[in-house]
Order: sequence, then C-alpha cells, then structure tokens
Amino acid sequence: MQDVNDRATPQPAPEAVEGAAPTQETREAQETHALLQEVNDWRAKAEEYLDKYRRSVAEFDNYRKRVERDRDAERLRLKRDLLLQILPLSDDFERALAALNHEEADAVWAEGVALIARKMDKLLAEAGVTPIQTVGQPFDPHYHEALLRAESHEHPEGVVTQELQKGYLLEDTVLRPARVVVSGGPGPA
Repeated sequence: MQDVNDRATPQPAPEAVEGAAPTQETREAQETHALLQEVNDWRAKAEEYLDKYRRSVAEFDNYRKRVERDRDAERLRLKRDLLLQILPLSDDFERALAALNHEEADAVWAEGVALIARKMDKLLAEAGVTPIQTVGQPFDPHYHEALLRAESHEHPEGVVTQELQKGYLLEDTVLRPARVVVSGGPGPA
C-alpha cells in the first residue's frame, strides 16, 4: 500500500520535454504535493500546540496542588499558633481548680471556673488536641521535656514520675511537649 506522501510526489510525465510548458497533469500533481506539504505542516503545528496545551494543563494542575498544600500548611500553622496561645489559659484553669480547698470547691464561682475549664477542654478536643500521656511512661524526648531527674523507688530509671506541665498533641504532631520529672532509679542504698 502506498503512503499518501508517496502518491503526492509528482512523477515527470514521460512525454514531458525539458523547457516545455507543464502539462495539466504535472500542474495538478505539483498542487497536490504543495497541498499535502501544507497539511503536514499544519499537522506538525497542531501537534506542537497540543503538546504545549498538555504541558500547560499539567503545570497548572501542579501549581493548583502546590497552592492548596501551601494553604493547608498555613492554616495548620495559624491553628497551631492560636492553640499555643490558648494552652496557658487551660493550664491556669487547671491550677485554679487544683488550688481550691474543700470549702471553696462548693462555691458558685468555683463551679463557674470548673465549667469554663470543661468548655476549654472540649474546645481543645474538637480542635484535635489531645494530652500526652506522661506519668509511668518511658521518657521519650519527642514527647517529653525533662526538667528534673530524681531518685525513685517506685519507678525504674528513665520512667516519667511526675508531670510539671501538661503536653499536647495536635492530631499526630507535638503541639507542646510535656514538662516532666524523670526517674533516676533508686538512689544509693
């Protein structure tokens, strides 16, 4: 089977003599050849434009994804910054409740403080904040910040014995490490 381009190549007519006027057939063959060349040129341009279009679509899609990732990272950073400002308030409410004696615990204002503390805990939980487990857990520098090392007959060496400040996770990342006391094991006998 012949290719279209093969057919388009004009073949000199056997009776064509050099210098003689081209025949009708020769002119038609030349025009056909020129038209086929133009079609091929347009096809090449169309392929080039299609390739550029596909690249532009892919680049735009990558750009859109990058902007979305950046936007999500910025949202998380802002959320983290806000939560880090709220956590000291939660700590203050906990300390206030812990400092109440039995007489004050039944007062109306103390119930109000406890209610605010519960609302604060609920707000933090809804934001994806959870407390880090500390006492009795092995010390982990990713989650705990050791402020003291103390002898302990109850806990083996390297175990958290006391929590000085609560630590929190935001989803799976540390929002604020827990400040703890770590056991140094039993002291010298």
